[in-house]
Order: sequence, then C-alpha cells, then structure tokens
Amino acid sequence: MKKMLWIVFLLAGFGCKRKLSPSELQGELKKTMLNYLQHQESFDSSRMKFEVLDVIYFEDVKVYDCEFKVRLIQNGHDTTGMMTGTISKDFSVVHRKI
Repeated sequence: MKKMLWIVFLLAGFGCKRKLSPSELQGELKKTMLNYLQHQESFDSSRMKFEVLDVIYFEDVKVYDCEFKVRLIQNGHDTTGMMTGTISKDFSVVHRKI
C-alpha cells in the first residue's frame, strides 16, 4: 500500500508543469517569435536581421494572443513596426496575423 502511495505522489509530481513567471513568459514569447521570423522561406540572414523589442500578450484558453514590437535591419536601413499573432501554449505553433 505504501508503494502505491509513493507511485501516485511521484506521478503527480512529474505530471505537474511549472508555471512561468510573467517575465519568463515574455522572454519565451519573444524567443519563439524571433525563431519563427528567422526560419521563414524568404529570410536571408546575410541581408536581414530581426530584433524583437517588446511583447504585449493576452493568455487565452489554448493560445497566447500577442502583439510584438519588432525592429528590422535590412541593407543598412532599419525600421520598427508592430506584428500580431498567436502562439500555442507549448510555444510550438505560431500564426502571424497580417
């Protein structure tokens, strides 16, 4: 009986996922968006550089609804703009809104 209790406690301990703090969550969202931008088909790393400056997000049921402030440096010129999109809770799927 005691072994069964230990097994239940171990499974419960490993099954629980640690909740990220707001600053850690912002960092993960920015890292995920930067990774998405750098792995697009049209991305040329020798001519373009992206920098995700800030993120505002809303935690929905299945996704994070985000608005990113992104700096693009291309051919010596730079511009800053806003991009919106959704990122899945496990940070694996990004859908950028046009």
